[in-house]
Amino acid sequence: MSIPIISEPDSQQEISQFSGLAGETELDRIERCAFYGGTQPDSYLVTEPEYQHFYNDRKTGQIGYIRHKNYLHVIGGLIAPPQHREELLAQFCDYLDRNKLLGAFYSIAEEDLPLFRSYNFQVTKFGENTEIVLKDHHWEGREYAWVRRQTSFVARQGIDAQEIFLDTMTTEQRAEVFEKLHAINREHLAERVMSHDIGLLEGKLYADHFYRRRLFVAYDSSNPDQWQAYVICMPMNGGRSWATEMYRNSKQSIRGVIPFLLVYVIDSMKNEGLEKVSLCMVPAYNCDKPLEGDSWHVRFALGQWARRFNFVFNVQGLHHFKSRFRPQFSPVYLCVRHKATFFSTLSFMKCTGLFNLNFRNLIKKMLGLL
Repeated sequence: MSIPIISEPDSQQEISQFSGLAGETELDRIERCAFYGGTQPDSYLVTEPEYQHFYNDRKTGQIGYIRHKNYLHVIGGLIAPPQHREELLAQFCDYLDRNKLLGAFYSIAEEDLPLFRSYNFQVTKFGENTEIVLKDHHWEGREYAWVRRQTSFVARQGIDAQEIFLDTMTTEQRAEVFEKLHAINREHLAERVMSHDIGLLEGKLYADHFYRRRLFVAYDSSNPDQWQAYVICMPMNGGRSWATEMYRNSKQSIRGVIPFLLVYVIDSMKNEGLEKVSLCMVPAYNCDKPLEGDSWHVRFALGQWARRFNFVFNVQGLHHFKSRFRPQFSPVYLCVRHKATFFSTLSFMKCTGLFNLNFRNLIKKMLGLL
């Protein structure tokens, strides 16, 4: 993909580029729409092959979802220029109603809630997003002492970092890159209770669907081919902002290599003059406070997840780690038309893979809590 970063988010040029190109494939259309119209950290996930897509009649916007029975689980929000989002949502609601489907949007930003409420969506807090504004960002001061200690320690061990440019590689070289990434991913997941990539909430390693993602790696300077960790970033807002969607490290990696690599990514993007870096969402965090008309059973389930099931997916640990980088936290919401049900919640759990646990690791974790 070689379409340049856009500079004016509401320009006529963007709208024309978003609307379609002659002779393009469906996959190209999906990717281009996600690149130009995606504003959420998870919008670019809809380029992965398991997602289905809904377009409005004029094809100026798309919605990406995973279908399970009569439940449509939407990731990435309304992927369209701002002036086309209500049209996209209105036609999607009509599609849901005509086909007796339940649609659930995850991680919707607070400023979009009036639109969703106007179309009779039930709103329940789902977690908090994190973002770092790059313009005046720095690592000075007491609040960044932990980050500086981590990066300094790792650098003293001879670890370096770089971006890997897949577009310049041969097919064989790309295959070698993804073999390394998959090996590190398997090591990283092996000890988790959910020892697989989490559906809906995490991306996957697809060599043929990488598109405009960016890859950064950390390695021992004495052995550059031996990667210790990687970070994969997804574009938002036409490439003006990026989300650190996936980060993994190997068992043999130096302690602190992920913070070291994230600092490299953030500094690189600041030097490029980009706007923001998102550390993505912390699901189920700070969701206890009731909202008018929200789903009590979803709120209860998220609260139990955050308080009692960190051995399955460590919400508290994830928040603690991301907070070290002092991002701005902002609430995000689950929006369901017309309301969440017990079975729609079970469907979400099924799609995330919550019922596909590694019971050996589960027993080890539970014994460790005793």
